Amino acid sequence: MKEEINLKSVVVAPLTPQEESEEGKRWSYSFVYFLEDLRNVYRLYDNYNINSIPALYAKCMELGLKSWSGKSWSQRNLLEQANALKNFGLLSVEDNKVKTKGLFDATRPEAPLSLEEQSVFKDIYLNYFRFKEFHKLFVLDKETIKEDELFNNSTPVYYYMEESRFTNRFLLKREPEPLVVGIEPSHADMMRFWDVFLKWGSTLKMLQKYPLKPFGITTRPVVEGLSIAFFRRRMPDDFSVFDYIIQEMQGSYFYIPDVVCSIMKNLRYSVEEILQRIAEESASRPDLFRAQSTSAIFINERERFLFPKIGVTYITHLLKL
Repeated sequence: MKEEINLKSVVVAPLTPQEESEEGKRWSYSFVYFLEDLRNVYRLYDNYNINSIPALYAKCMELGLKSWSGKSWSQRNLLEQANALKNFGLLSVEDNKVKTKGLFDATRPEAPLSLEEQSVFKDIYLNYFRFKEFHKLFVLDKETIKEDELFNNSTPVYYYMEESRFTNRFLLKREPEPLVVGIEPSHADMMRFWDVFLKWGSTLKMLQKYPLKPFGITTRPVVEGLSIAFFRRRMPDDFSVFDYIIQEMQGSYFYIPDVVCSIMKNLRYSVEEILQRIAEESASRPDLFRAQSTSAIFINERERFLFPKIGVTYITHLLKL
């Protein structure tokens, strides 16, 4: 089932960043993608008498500490980390002192984020004003957005690039007409920060993002990299994909990506959860649908994430009995 979104006649409304709150301050956009790096740099400030970037760099060299990406630290990269900690209220602007002693003190540098550490970063993600500027895309027409609204009452956002190296257009499926919100070229930092927004949300398992081309969704005119992002809802234990198909979809022969796309857009469940439920119901409820499968060699490698895998085969279609 192909879907084409017509962008020819849409009007682009501006998405404008909030003015800096401090006179002369120009670094409120922190381009820090790995939360583990922020945690590890914070621990250095917490555990050692560090009052400058050269001292921070020297301590990283002494301990053999590298970025979570595997790259060696540079003073410039560490400055970005330190500024981010100040922006997020974890490090004092005046004297480079941590605001809360022992916040990450029990964690090894190579360890993944603990639940407690994720909670710290979730609070930043929900409350730091640069992240909140993008929350408005998911819950429109509200100045103050509560956490439960993002997860219970938000809608997906389609995003893409238009004559830009960075994401600068956001398609919001509003009634009666879709709305496109755009970032002007003069606000390149805001465009770049969208990738930070996506990375943090994905790492914290709050946000889901997927390219839409594998689902058969395209635009006219064609735009580059059309994708979807949404605040994920946890799938209830009693949710049935088979019952959803019977109630919400027409026909008797269903292509798995069409089923996945419909549930994803309407209910905001993750693709992984939907595929797992399809595999479970194919085994437990064979009286309703017959699963049809094929070998991996017949599926584009980039599209395999759209199909449930059972053994060495992928379920591609469901036939209603």
